[in-house]
Amino acid sequence: MQNENKLVKLGVIYAVGQILSKLISFILLPIYTKQLGMVGFGQLALVDTVLDFITSFTMIGVYSGYIRFYRDYEEQKVRLKNTALTFAFLMSALNITLALTLGKFVSRSIFSIDNSYYILVLVVVRSIFTQLVVLLMCDYGLNYKAKINVTLNVVNLFLNLVFTVLLVMVLKRGIAGIYESYILSNIILFIYLMIVMDSKYKFEIDRGMLKDMLKFSAGLIPSGIASTVLTLSDRYFLKGYRNVTETGIYSLGYKFGMLIQPLFVSPFSQIFTPYKFSIWKDSDAEEKFNVMFLKYHVIGCFIMLGICIYSKPMIILLSTPESVVAYKLVPLIVLSYFLYGKSSFYCLGLQIKNKTYYDGLIMLSAGIINIILNIILISKLGMYGAALATVISYIAMNFIYLKFSLPLYPVKYKRKNISKIYLITLILYCVYYSVSILHIPILLEMTIGIVLLFAYIAGSVYFKLISRDELMRYVEKIKMKMSKR
Repeated sequence: MQNENKLVKLGVIYAVGQILSKLISFILLPIYTKQLGMVGFGQLALVDTVLDFITSFTMIGVYSGYIRFYRDYEEQKVRLKNTALTFAFLMSALNITLALTLGKFVSRSIFSIDNSYYILVLVVVRSIFTQLVVLLMCDYGLNYKAKINVTLNVVNLFLNLVFTVLLVMVLKRGIAGIYESYILSNIILFIYLMIVMDSKYKFEIDRGMLKDMLKFSAGLIPSGIASTVLTLSDRYFLKGYRNVTETGIYSLGYKFGMLIQPLFVSPFSQIFTPYKFSIWKDSDAEEKFNVMFLKYHVIGCFIMLGICIYSKPMIILLSTPESVVAYKLVPLIVLSYFLYGKSSFYCLGLQIKNKTYYDGLIMLSAGIINIILNIILISKLGMYGAALATVISYIAMNFIYLKFSLPLYPVKYKRKNISKIYLITLILYCVYYSVSILHIPILLEMTIGIVLLFAYIAGSVYFKLISRDELMRYVEKIKMKMSKR
């Protein structure tokens, strides 16, 4: 019970941090849409696609290997971190050199926008400093120091907000200003982490440690590339089959659908990743995994339903009238990211056996399926076809994981209750959608949404997905927190 309470507490801290982070991010959204317009916002989405693709290569994801072997090298963790950082610095120098020398020749073919060379350099620099910050902050997540982790992330985003107001709103620097803001905020956090928090660093490389980390992380490169294809290639197809304006509307709906990532999937992963590596050898590991699997669905579907219900008023508040239709895309996008989060359960066998190259092949297969579906569906259904293609691709990805990863570490997941959760969520969303197309006052629509969320909780208790006692414990904890304040 004590460990469970600790995990819940960590999850709440990470969730609060993600909510604060997203709040700051959504303050930026009207700046982007109003300063860039839907065409410029669509162009920004295409630049972000390139950023995600380049990030797969810039440091070979060495921080993933660091996380994987942190416990294995418990007695030598300072040397392990020095090795990871030194490799990251060397790769940073190499990538900046390549961007500066080769960027002029390839930038125009990548971006059909003004100052494409400068934008490409900014993309590479942002990727580098983002990953350096992630690497420096790994220890906080691995040691369950959630408050420090969350505080630093919120400060980073606040700095980004300040720089964005200055560079985009005041100086009118457009997409370049957006990327310059991210870079400046990450540089400040990087300097703080290096000087104040990681003063023990010295330039050194342990070949054995580096080999272990790169063997693990390099196997994830195909997965990273395929993930980019799977989640972002639809922008390029939309631009080709339709126009940049529809790409912008789709990207806006995508941003709201992605809220499941910071509000739930990412906090859950930050808890579950170190947890699964610490308990997989336990005699009751299967039971523990099933408890987490059920919690993932019960809590995740509740948040997913909430995002779907309240995305419409948020879009009305934060964007332009022409983009309100984007709320209809949100359920498909939010479901896609929810399904992607489930892979953290299904990929365990590959990670334990250090067969991450299989992970890449699985993601690559899903990426190929996504491209084929994009070609078929976008030409006929536009942005709705793109969203549908993403959902189908993630479903296929999970089935492939079940085929290849589970045999390496068998876990019998109990799916009967999971089907009930999906059914409750689907029925309640259909009720909401029927209401949303009636054009009733937005406050009434939001009130109905609250009723539907309470109905989800009631349904979960009725079908014994959560017990009344467990629910009351959480209610009492919330009351105690509120009374203290």
